[in-house]
Amino acid sequence: IIVLLSVDGCIDWSVDLKTYMALAGEPVRVKCALFYSYIRTNYSMAQSTGLRLMWYKNKGDLEEPIIFSEVRMSKDEDSIWFHSVEPQDSGFYTCVLRNSTYCMKVSMSLTVAENESGLCYNSKIRYLEKSEVTKRKTISCPDIEDYKTANQEPDVVWYKECEPKMWRSVVIQKGNTLLIQEVQEEDGGNYTCELKFEGKLIRRTVELKVTALLTDKPPKPLFPMENQPTVIDVQLGNPLTVACKAFFGFSGESGPMIYWMKGEKFIEELEGHIREGEVRLLREHLGEKEVELTLIFDAVEEADLANYTCHVENRNGRKHASVLLRKKDLIYKIELAGGLGAILLLLILLVTIYKCYNIELMLFYRQNFGGDEAADDNKEYDAYLSYTKVDPDALDRDNNEEEQFALEILPDVLEKHYGYKLFIPDRDLIPSGTYIEDLTRCVEQSRRLIIVLTPDYVLRRGWSIFEMENRLHNMLVSGEIKVILIECTELKGKVNYHEVESLKHTIKLLSVVKWKGPKSSKLNSKFWKRLVFEMPGKKKEVVSRHQVLDSAEQGLFGDLQPVPSVCVSG
Repeated sequence: IIVLLSVDGCIDWSVDLKTYMALAGEPVRVKCALFYSYIRTNYSMAQSTGLRLMWYKNKGDLEEPIIFSEVRMSKDEDSIWFHSVEPQDSGFYTCVLRNSTYCMKVSMSLTVAENESGLCYNSKIRYLEKSEVTKRKTISCPDIEDYKTANQEPDVVWYKECEPKMWRSVVIQKGNTLLIQEVQEEDGGNYTCELKFEGKLIRRTVELKVTALLTDKPPKPLFPMENQPTVIDVQLGNPLTVACKAFFGFSGESGPMIYWMKGEKFIEELEGHIREGEVRLLREHLGEKEVELTLIFDAVEEADLANYTCHVENRNGRKHASVLLRKKDLIYKIELAGGLGAILLLLILLVTIYKCYNIELMLFYRQNFGGDEAADDNKEYDAYLSYTKVDPDALDRDNNEEEQFALEILPDVLEKHYGYKLFIPDRDLIPSGTYIEDLTRCVEQSRRLIIVLTPDYVLRRGWSIFEMENRLHNMLVSGEIKVILIECTELKGKVNYHEVESLKHTIKLLSVVKWKGPKSSKLNSKFWKRLVFEMPGKKKEVVSRHQVLDSAEQGLFGDLQPVPSVCVSG
């Protein structure tokens, strides 16, 4: 406490340690601290000896006498009573006890705040309490002595985070206190006690901070490792930053102590190009902290190649860990760069090969190492081929090419060249009175469903059979059968493509293969490779091209005569 002698000869005890805090609208009693901490007399005795008590409010460097209106503020012996305090009442109040030969004064601080939005308190006027986890803690409703009546304890109601609380069994309320018999982490927070006085509410809020148990161990270095010096290869002339990280258990109010040394010298004693950064808090939980302190070299010099030690300590002891700066060999750097460059080039080469030949690679793997999808599934066909047969009267050049592709080229290549067994309704289904049932059975017996999506197929909604028949629709929606759509690039300009998109969204297992005109005609084109990849895997020898292409079939696809702009959709 600082004691001053004012110019008028009055002993000034400056500002009392006790701070009065209240929410707007509450009654507040500010007592003259002279009678409680500074002189051995009370108000009545002082009056009887001729001493007078006067009150002032500090406004800047001036002290203005207080005029008591008895409406909002009144004088009660050694105290000021605010009947309903307002934010503008915040400030310093000075009580002066004097007569003609004696003078003494002290100031008291009053802080008044409004409730924060949506809360029952203001965080600036909370009281702070701390407790270690698992310990016993009592929280008292603070500064309510002036609101007690004789022989009667106030009726106090407790809230947590401004809400009524169903306290668990280890939390006991007794009078104006809360007893937490075993504090847990979730007990941290804001506790508000509420009582009534002369028709007004009095609220006090206590913030409980829960911490870990007080540690009995010294800090632990995390990097560098303790008892295991870390070697750092450095290039002379380059800047360098070395971070020391350490864990500090909860040790009360004392902060973490961490610093670097070079031998027996502190960093502050070294050359100016070496310095410590700021201590940085990386993470904190219940008062336990992980901190970092960097050692910074603006440019590493030959003389800097040495051992540097990071020290961490608390009241339980000290630990340390070291780094050794070593000159980096230029040849080693070149070798490292060359090795990394070679790895990077190899990686780029492998990615490029995969992007260009991914289908070929997967087909090679499947043919040589993959299983046979048709081995034990008890299905008769590899694929069911769905297309629209064009009326002879409506045939034009484009339609003729589409029908030739669907009826001749596609089946011949898949069946004769690749050995797949297809079901083609117009070829393999015998007309009968149970056409829909027979068609459904054939789809169920197929491992794939190929839809050749031509403009006529879209216009006639060739897939409608798969929507109307419940069993077929469920197979598409559930993914029971995989669908391959063969689609041409010119399709969007010829039909309502929204119907095609709607069809695609209906199918769960869907692959789209695009026919790109003449360049898709060759057997070694991406089109056929992609189509075969989407077909079931088979472990049988592929029929050779020369076996397939006899003189009677050369006209169909010997060299696969380019079929210009054939629309094929899947």
